[in-house]
Amino acid sequence: MPRRQYNRALATYEHGTKIYAPTAGETRFRILTKDPAGKRITLRVATEAEARTQARALEAMLASSTVLPGRRGAPGTVGQLADRYLASLGSRSTRYVERQEYLLRMWVRPLLDDHPLQAWTPADSDQVLDRGRVSLAPATVQNLGAAMRALVTYAFKNRWLPREADPMWMVRYTPRPDHQGEAAGFVPRDELPTDEQCAALFAALTDQGHPDWALAMRLKSRSGLRWGELIALRPCDITFTPKRTITVHRAVEQSRQGFAIKTTKNRQRRHTIYAASLRDDLEAWCAQRPSDALLFTGTDGGYANRRTIQRYWARASKKAGWPMQGPMSSVWHPHDLRHVAACWMLYDVRLEPPAVSAMLGHATTAFTLSRFVSVRGDLTATATAATDRW
Repeated sequence: MPRRQYNRALATYEHGTKIYAPTAGETRFRILTKDPAGKRITLRVATEAEARTQARALEAMLASSTVLPGRRGAPGTVGQLADRYLASLGSRSTRYVERQEYLLRMWVRPLLDDHPLQAWTPADSDQVLDRGRVSLAPATVQNLGAAMRALVTYAFKNRWLPREADPMWMVRYTPRPDHQGEAAGFVPRDELPTDEQCAALFAALTDQGHPDWALAMRLKSRSGLRWGELIALRPCDITFTPKRTITVHRAVEQSRQGFAIKTTKNRQRRHTIYAASLRDDLEAWCAQRPSDALLFTGTDGGYANRRTIQRYWARASKKAGWPMQGPMSSVWHPHDLRHVAACWMLYDVRLEPPAVSAMLGHATTAFTLSRFVSVRGDLTATATAATDRW
């Protein structure tokens, strides 16, 4: 007796509803599923469009009556979800956890803390973002949207929210560029500290008794090192002759468990450069330390704490005459020196973008170009002059 052949389902939905195409023995489309009690449901319709409509109706019925695995003990409000989400971030870096906690505490909780989780809608998310757009920078609004998206993803993974109830559905939080041809997150060079302003900051750090961190920030502004890469540097990672290079293959991560050595952001070994004006001071500083010791340390001789150095930075910024957001908050942050280094390599040294991308540790050259390279000067004047003879 020949073995019976079964057709593969044309479509399968989340709660098990399946659609089968017509066969030689059945000329209509079939919809098969089971109700919450386990009883089989079979429907037959003439067209695929009608079959898909019926299947979606069955899925909606099952979604409203089925208890998904893991939903017992689910958080009842958005605030309770935020508490559980933050508690799950123990392995993430301290900076990431602090940023998420700040964004949720200052912008999400005031509006949604007691809001029922199952009633959280995209309109509620838009309300939070609209409130943030009044006073936050576009990049911070993007971080706020990403924090809410992380909340939703955490709820999805724990099956506390069904996939069809997405509170971030069609919610836009990525900034749009101001000018055609620029990418979101573009860094204009004229909005970064100048070389003169940087020199004033380094002098202020030295005057306040932190010559080591003045040297560290000088190095950061010409090598483009990230913070974790900078504080993981050792004398053996730096070459002075015949080439001035820094080997970057590790970084320090600060989490609730303390400090730990990890790989770089893109998990790749790379080499970057530094200016010749730094060589003598950097070589003298390296000579004072064992080759495998940390080059820039904290107050206890161990890994440097970001918060401590940020206090040094804020006081030095104020003394250097930098624009300030508050008594202990400068407009520019240490990470802006990485942007200064990128622009120095591209526009002053005139290195090729692929080389700059490799030295900065970017994933692609396209990312480097989108962040730092744009039309410079008056576009229409340049184009007019170039087309005069045509």
